[in-house]
Amino acid sequence: MSTVQEAGIFGGQFTPEKRRSIFGGWLAGLLNTYDLFLPVLVLPTAMGYFEPSTLSPVVQVTLINIAFAISMVAQPVGGLFIGPIGDRIGRKRLVVLTSTGFTIGTLLLAIMPGYAAMGYWAIGIFFFLRLVNGAFAAAGLGGSVPLALERTPKRWRGLVGGLLGVAPTTGIILLSAVQLIMDSAVTPQQFVAWGWRVPFLVGVVLGAILIVFINRVSETELFAGEGSEVKTKTPIREVFSARNIKTFGQMFVLYSGYLFAIQVAVSFVPSLMINILHQPPKGVESLMLYGNVGIIVAGVLLGAISQKIGRRRALMLGGGWIFIVSTILYYLTIHAAKTGAGFGTVGVLGFLVIVLTVAPFSGMVLTYTAERYPMHTRSTGFSAVSTLTSVIPGFYSFYLLGLGKMMPYEYTILVLCALAGFLTWIGAKSGPETVDIDMVPDISILVDGASISGD
Repeated sequence: MSTVQEAGIFGGQFTPEKRRSIFGGWLAGLLNTYDLFLPVLVLPTAMGYFEPSTLSPVVQVTLINIAFAISMVAQPVGGLFIGPIGDRIGRKRLVVLTSTGFTIGTLLLAIMPGYAAMGYWAIGIFFFLRLVNGAFAAAGLGGSVPLALERTPKRWRGLVGGLLGVAPTTGIILLSAVQLIMDSAVTPQQFVAWGWRVPFLVGVVLGAILIVFINRVSETELFAGEGSEVKTKTPIREVFSARNIKTFGQMFVLYSGYLFAIQVAVSFVPSLMINILHQPPKGVESLMLYGNVGIIVAGVLLGAISQKIGRRRALMLGGGWIFIVSTILYYLTIHAAKTGAGFGTVGVLGFLVIVLTVAPFSGMVLTYTAERYPMHTRSTGFSAVSTLTSVIPGFYSFYLLGLGKMMPYEYTILVLCALAGFLTWIGAKSGPETVDIDMVPDISILVDGASISGD
């Protein structure tokens, strides 16, 4: 690669190199969520392949929940043990490693035999592969997001960050579409016998595409940051050092608000609507589809707006409207359903809840998290924040059960909605503005071993 070509990687134009980096970051985010929610959408109708038919319904549901919980536990495992590789050997190498691991793991899941051939070993191996897969998928974001944003011209960083931020929502839509096609194309018996493998094979194909694209992106070596900052061989220790723990604490609060908002607006809405408010299941499925599309559109738009008004200010405004507006809309949605309003009214209110609660984060939080860490600890910091925060919000259903002892269960979600807004606001308020930082320091840097001057 020539010096002129290398310089274009960090300049102000969208070169093919930059576009490949951005697409790779977007696809990695899609795959992370696609993999995370595979057990939720696929296993309920396919667990008969992995377990004996004599198990009680309660045990079957418990095994499905365990599969999802393992995926959540795998997130911090990958973030802490694999994510720092991006700061030691490079972003591209981290993405290639994790994408290869994820793709191989998904392939093994797609072809593995079931209970009839392996007995209880089938479910045990399935859980183990879910743990490994989840760790690789989560850690990959620590390489793909910085790789994309570091090569994005500053004036476009908000827009590109919005595209990266809505990739997980796109993953949910894709997984739902694959599942819907399979439900229409095969019988329940065929799905249990072999149809469940198709969603996993789709993940294999997407993983292979990601590997091809990332292999066409050049590696960026790690260099000294501003002033006296130097590359460290122990990035995880530096991220949690006494002088940097305040940054992690601030981002932990902010990111927790983000994940609580997702649980409030995406994970819980179907159960609330169908099981508690007795809304039509097909109507709720349509609501979730339209809501996720709304998140994509609004998330990209808000990401672009944050480049104009500032990431910190935009996140504070988002936290404020979640705390007030989303909570009120949630109450109105529940009240309308309980008083017998038609699904048209309930659905519109639910759509607003979903979009206005998640979109503020989708468009800004990944960008802000990457901007909060200097180049030599960015992968580690991003991985630590984005994965360690998944644990506490992941147990939201237990918090709702506890709150249900003090108030009607259907209204307990209002408490978590307000909490999500408050954590967002206080997390953003306690941090600095980052919209004007240079993610690649203005020093002599190396790309594939050649020295150039970065912008």
